[in-house]
Amino acid sequence: MEKRFLLLFVIILLFPAFCSASRGISIRPVAPTGQKVTGDNWLFVIGIDSYLHWPRLKTAVNDARSVRDVLLERYHFDRSHLIELYDEDATRKNIIGKLRYLAKHVREDDTLFIFYAGHGHLDSITKEGSWIPVESGVRDASSWITNHDIKNYLKVDAIKAKHILLVSDSCFAGDFFRGHRGKLPEVTEKVIRKAWELPSRQAITSGGLEPVSDAGFGGNSVFSHFLIAALKENRKPYLIPSDLYPYIQAGVIENAEQYPQYGILQGTGGSQGGEYVFFLKQGARLDDLSAQARARQAELECLKRLEAQQEAARRREAAEIARREAELSALDARIAEMRRKLGTSAATSSDNLDNMLAMVRQKEAQQRRLEELKRKREEEEKKRRAELERLKAEKREKLKKQLQADIDKYKAIVSSPFGKDMKDAAWKSLVSKYPGAAEVPVGRIDIFRFVVVYGIKYELRKPFIEPITGMEFVWVPGGCFEMGCGSWQSDCDSDEKPVHEVCVDGFWIGKYEVTQGQWKRVMGNNPSKFKKGDDYPVERVSWDDAQEFIKRLNSKSGRTFRLPTEAEWEYACRSGGKEEKYCGGSAVDRLAWYWGNSGGSTHRVGTKAPNGLGIHDMSGNVWEWCEDWYDEDYYRNSPRNNPKCPSSGSYRVSRGGSWYFNPRFVRSAYRNRFRPRNRLNYLGFRLVLPPGQAR
Repeated sequence: MEKRFLLLFVIILLFPAFCSASRGISIRPVAPTGQKVTGDNWLFVIGIDSYLHWPRLKTAVNDARSVRDVLLERYHFDRSHLIELYDEDATRKNIIGKLRYLAKHVREDDTLFIFYAGHGHLDSITKEGSWIPVESGVRDASSWITNHDIKNYLKVDAIKAKHILLVSDSCFAGDFFRGHRGKLPEVTEKVIRKAWELPSRQAITSGGLEPVSDAGFGGNSVFSHFLIAALKENRKPYLIPSDLYPYIQAGVIENAEQYPQYGILQGTGGSQGGEYVFFLKQGARLDDLSAQARARQAELECLKRLEAQQEAARRREAAEIARREAELSALDARIAEMRRKLGTSAATSSDNLDNMLAMVRQKEAQQRRLEELKRKREEEEKKRRAELERLKAEKREKLKKQLQADIDKYKAIVSSPFGKDMKDAAWKSLVSKYPGAAEVPVGRIDIFRFVVVYGIKYELRKPFIEPITGMEFVWVPGGCFEMGCGSWQSDCDSDEKPVHEVCVDGFWIGKYEVTQGQWKRVMGNNPSKFKKGDDYPVERVSWDDAQEFIKRLNSKSGRTFRLPTEAEWEYACRSGGKEEKYCGGSAVDRLAWYWGNSGGSTHRVGTKAPNGLGIHDMSGNVWEWCEDWYDEDYYRNSPRNNPKCPSSGSYRVSRGGSWYFNPRFVRSAYRNRFRPRNRLNYLGFRLVLPPGQAR
């Protein structure tokens, strides 16, 4: 009887815990809005190494399990809402079946995190990316799972979760959004609250439309390594993809030739501003706080030791000061005694002392008068310079008004149907009134205005060919323009604003991007991925590599070639500062090689139309390095005349877009950046040469 009672008592004690475990009951986190989360956090991981017909992978299964482990250990996920498929279980039937299961069981207040590691493939016929299940044939497209199929399941009317984040570590995963990339917000409490309140459908992929590396660190791919590291190192109670992605991106592009992507899954029902939220477990936070407390305790002990050492040093210093003060007091006493003795025994020297004192006072008075004269002279000179600047500005304003009146008359003539035949004559009459403007090309009002206002003589120059490499250079006349993303653009990013006036001096710029043949003549090698011929642009060249090329070319040629400043680049791109969406106009297919027409590689330089200055490929083909360090807010503080780059930074500016990106990125105003040591197969450069050296 006593044994039965004891057994019953144990069962009663264990019953709540048993029920809690069996029904998946767990502590609910508190949402960023302050309310308790009511939904469940689902986790679906897929990892495939052992393919039947595709090459075997090394890290995919370990990647999936490692992501699973860190999420279960540190974040609010539980095994009752975990679905996992590895190797032989990751068939097309099972993957689709689990997606359908999620569509039936996930509620509207739940969240879903999906991680896929395995082969991806870009169909050469449909140009669409796919996941490759374990049993899929290499040529049997019917056994693949297309990105379109996956997105259909992730729509809000299929899997009804409030938030879904898809992370895909596979080749060609960027097809999920084809280069769609929004600006990352500054992560604040307000942004996190909004992210939680609005539904979301987002994806982070290990690359764009290119193969990605399966090798990496510690049994994980490069991408998964930095994803897992970011999840492990996070200390914030709420983590959103906008905060997670920059860490992953920076790590991957420094260690592999791939460019992770992050964006909204278009057409699936997510809202702008909504984001998936990872909830850090209280236990993980307590562990982190304990570790921080231990570190701070150690720091406190160290500071106490330093404080004791400083106190001992202070006491030694005080003793030394007291000793020296005593010595000085003794010396003062001796000096006073000597003065007393001199005063009583040398009374006849008082006249000499009086004379010397008078001379000293006279010199002091002369010095004061001299300082006063110098101060007055400086004030007068300052007033004179200010008056000269005022007169110059006044003269310039009068000149501008007269110039604008003459320009308006010219425009009125050439815009009239009766004045078309007078265009050349009207232009000749206009420029004849202003010295130095005679050779400005007909109709170039922007160059004409700059030449007149700043008193510069315009020179029409023939192209210059550098004899060692055969590089051809085009003269870019100096001028002023509105730099940034103005009304003639679209899809402006915040770092492209505000539009601001910039003036640059004239310079020579390469008519084409530096080619593989030109690189080989200077460096003796070819780092490019697309080795199609000497007249294709060199790529996989870091900013540091470009500097080494310039150093060697300058040594051989005796000239000072360099990369363009960002202001010079945009001015040249826009045909001397014209209002152009792309470098040379608004017809992107006529001007640029980009993702939609490149066929997935670079093209021979100069095969697209030039801009108004005769320069080719400033939009598209390859990104082009600039001299400048990147500063997101530089346009707010940029100098007006010949702005130079910030003095330091972590990234160098690149401009122009490439074969790998969509039209938004080949706009004339788009600003990009890479770390100086990055080598990518869509990254090259062109050179500039200061005036006076093209001979």
